[in-house]
Amino acid sequence: MAEVALKSVGKKFGDVLAVDDFTLKIHHGEFMVFVGPSGCGKTTTLRMIAGLEDITFGEIFIDDRKVNQIPPKDRDIAMVFQNYALYPHMTVYQNMAFGLKLKKVPKDEIERRVSQTAELLGIFEYLKRKPRELSGGQRQRVALGRAIVRTPKVYLFDEPLSNLDAKLRVQMRLELKKLHDRMNTTSIYVTHDQIEAMTMGDRIVVMKDGKIQQVGEPLDLYMHPKNKFVAGFIGSPTMNFIENVSIEREGNNIFARTEGFRLPVPEGIKNAISSYVGREVTLGVRPEDLSESGSPEAPENFKAFVEVVQPVGNQIYIDVKVGNKNMLASISPQSHVRPKSDIVLGARVENLHFFDPVSEDAIA
Repeated sequence: MAEVALKSVGKKFGDVLAVDDFTLKIHHGEFMVFVGPSGCGKTTTLRMIAGLEDITFGEIFIDDRKVNQIPPKDRDIAMVFQNYALYPHMTVYQNMAFGLKLKKVPKDEIERRVSQTAELLGIFEYLKRKPRELSGGQRQRVALGRAIVRTPKVYLFDEPLSNLDAKLRVQMRLELKKLHDRMNTTSIYVTHDQIEAMTMGDRIVVMKDGKIQQVGEPLDLYMHPKNKFVAGFIGSPTMNFIENVSIEREGNNIFARTEGFRLPVPEGIKNAISSYVGREVTLGVRPEDLSESGSPEAPENFKAFVEVVQPVGNQIYIDVKVGNKNMLASISPQSHVRPKSDIVLGARVENLHFFDPVSEDAIA
């Protein structure tokens, strides 16, 4: 196992700053996920850790050893790529053994490691086949096996499941996580898929425009996003954002009001939100925090007009209009809601999120 530390790391391509002031410590045995939209700098950061990209500024340490000038082969890391990167003319066994042969590992040790890893990944019966004879999932297992047999200090994964179909991706996520728990090796995983990040990561780094937006455990990012970007990126379906919501005080209570609803601000954030009384904020509410209600009188409930109904099995997504705002709600599959009809929705006010309209930072 190893600890990986990045200190004020940055990367420029010409005048473009692709990664800016990236500072992070990844602990021994941790499964760390970098997530963000295309072009946010996550793969560039991973490649700098691997030594495949030069660092423009900053420092990278693996086990207290500064590796800025150390070539990839001497960093004791193994990388799994999106496109598998298997040698087509070699068998599965030869692909998995190739790195060990370059390191002059004894032949019997190579055979032992390859056989054990192939058994672990369920590809022992394919050792004599070539990559073209394998399915996408089998090829990905071979790519994983080639990394595992090297027993490195750090595993680096660059969107390794993105070429697989949806069902196989779910299966491989589970297998990868089990594999990590068994080996307990420091792993850094890059993905643009927030569901993948949430289900696999011990901690997650959310990136945008080359900068870290927030680092935290999956549920912490979901429950307490630092800003509007993180709130919108983490969670599926994405959070509803309602702009130009007025904050009003009425006695000891504070309300968030816009056309179509007036919701009470939860007790826990009254102090933080009180400085916005008389001003406007952006309100965030997740679809799963809206539910069908039969009581229009409750302060947390409001009327909506159903535009589109999307049944997905265990729930129903409905696109609704509230005043002049569009929102998405997740309701029970037992609902009899129909398009072009009225509905009463209830909001879990304790889960509401409020953001400054200028900085887009979370207010509480």
